[in-house]
Amino acid sequence: MGNVWIVPTSSKWGGLGNQAALAYNREFWVGLNHENRFLVKELGYSTLGVQLPVTPGTLGFSISHFGYSSFNTTQVGLSYGMKLSKSLAAGVGLAYHYLQVMGDYKSKSAYTVEGGIIYTPVDKLTVGAYFFNPTGSSFTETETLPPLLGIGLAYAPTNSLSLMVQVDDDTETSPSLRVGVEYFAVKQLAVRVGYSTGNLQGMTFGLGWNIKQLSVDFSMGYHSVLGFSPQLSIGYSPVLKRKVK
Repeated sequence: MGNVWIVPTSSKWGGLGNQAALAYNREFWVGLNHENRFLVKELGYSTLGVQLPVTPGTLGFSISHFGYSSFNTTQVGLSYGMKLSKSLAAGVGLAYHYLQVMGDYKSKSAYTVEGGIIYTPVDKLTVGAYFFNPTGSSFTETETLPPLLGIGLAYAPTNSLSLMVQVDDDTETSPSLRVGVEYFAVKQLAVRVGYSTGNLQGMTFGLGWNIKQLSVDFSMGYHSVLGFSPQLSIGYSPVLKRKVK
């Protein structure tokens, strides 16, 4: 859906984007995701995510890896989200970033904070806001983790259709616009399309399917110059009930 992550979607992966979305998951969940960017194996990006309900709120854990043996980054994150009221949820996350470059370069590390809110002012309309690394932590002066701010809106005119838009700015490049549509063709099958002017730029489309306690999500991004970026996610929850909005 154009890599929209600030407003919640039907997928539990949203809790690893905007930590406030964790508040809406009250079941144990574990998921594994792999993206093959532009069909280049050296640009593979994999993530393991876990969500664990506590009282109050929900804890999230994630570990991500990007790259290959000569150049790679690893991120380990711990997050928490909870409802502050019937219409407002908030979350915060801490992450450790590790950069490894072979040869004469030294490995580097950094710590960041992130967080966000999700607000439902009226029925069918959701507003989300998100921040990443407001303190400007970085590996070095030239190898940065740029701060990012963003806001998103989601509108669900029917129980089976959601429309989303997001604007985010990492302070180093032009602001990005992301739009997405999610439609449940049947109760267990979601069809998704979107477009992004930011990372990853271009059209996106995909499917989400529930099989008892499993959820399977497949997506494909397309860049007019660099080509296709397929992505596959598998999630498991003992009581998987993906609600149609």
